[in-house]
Amino acid sequence: MGPHSAPHLVHAESLWIHWFKDGILNPDIDDAGVLSVLHYLADLNVLEYQPGGNLRLTGIKEEVMADEVKNYLHNSLDDLRGTEGGFAIVYFLSWFSEEKPPPLKLENSSPQQERKSFFGKNISSGKTKSSDLSNLQIVKKWGDQLRPYLDLEQQTIARLRGKYTSQEDAQWLFSYILNKTRQQAPAKKWEQVSRKKHR
Repeated sequence: MGPHSAPHLVHAESLWIHWFKDGILNPDIDDAGVLSVLHYLADLNVLEYQPGGNLRLTGIKEEVMADEVKNYLHNSLDDLRGTEGGFAIVYFLSWFSEEKPPPLKLENSSPQQERKSFFGKNISSGKTKSSDLSNLQIVKKWGDQLRPYLDLEQQTIARLRGKYTSQEDAQWLFSYILNKTRQQAPAKKWEQVSRKKHR
């Protein structure tokens, strides 16, 4: 007996993975990814962890039929996607796959923050040797181009993490969302910093 026949009962994670892969989550999400999504749904109180690591759906009564459960879940998740915590639901569920996924947005970015090199040294101020100037320009250009992505990754992962959603789960979820939205965003032109040739 599993979620297909008794969705109101407590079942092992592996059975819920199989159930959610059956038309609920996008078909390109593998088992490890489904588990990350389940952890995210547990943080949203869609699923409840029980002693022993098993799961049950929240608010499902015994008399509710299996087909009705998916409709109930659809409506519940549709409501949740408009909340702060449920912002990522739309990227994982097959019900929303025909919609254009919203791009991830960077909130409260601070371009005036002091920049640091990859080695942790301050590169925003101070005098440098003329022989290091071209290297410094290259590091600054890399930092300018990577900073929005790094800030977006950090912010999104922080929003995804929770009691059940680990850092590893959040990293997987962010990567999946990024792949879903990448085609929506125009590619940024890469500006190369070239060294001056001495004659």
